[in-house]
Amino acid sequence: MKTLLLLTLTTLISLAQSTGNYQIEITSTASASHSQFKIYVLKSGDTTKILYSKRKEGELKPTKEDSLKIEELAKTFDDPETRKQLIQIIEKYEVFEKDSLIISSNHPLLHLSDSLSKEKTLTVDEQNKNRIVLDGTRAVVKVKHENMPAYELYAVSPQKDTHPLLYQFITSALELYRSNAEKPILNKSDTQGY
Repeated sequence: MKTLLLLTLTTLISLAQSTGNYQIEITSTASASHSQFKIYVLKSGDTTKILYSKRKEGELKPTKEDSLKIEELAKTFDDPETRKQLIQIIEKYEVFEKDSLIISSNHPLLHLSDSLSKEKTLTVDEQNKNRIVLDGTRAVVKVKHENMPAYELYAVSPQKDTHPLLYQFITSALELYRSNAEKPILNKSDTQGY
């Protein structure tokens, strides 16, 4: 019985990992300017789509019901579940400008994306682990592999010497976009200098 269970679990795990399909969402928010941009990677089979977006000014106004819910949830903001509900309601009213690219299966950015999709922690260089950043940029990386639970990684002001893989991915994805878009929506001023 143990052998059968072990064989079944091994098969399920290998099937879940064999497709190589995944989604990565990187959200970068600057605390000083409240600017925000996102990079999504959607890998499905031989197709990889990179979506770029930036939050626009003049967001939509919440409904009366949602306004009351926001007010109520804000009273218990210390609770993680409450905070999650509050963020979900607020995000419904954000307006984003979007653009996208499709990259080939042998593109160097895809190799970086594959590496990032396998990260479980965003390591910080030992020399920089105790650094203090005022008015920095907060990056949230959400990773979702097909048939596996999603997880999140966090970084504060990712730079080449603190979070090399994340920094390299963000800068490479934005350079690729800017060099291929006729009228890019994400300029350096929109992406906190990246």
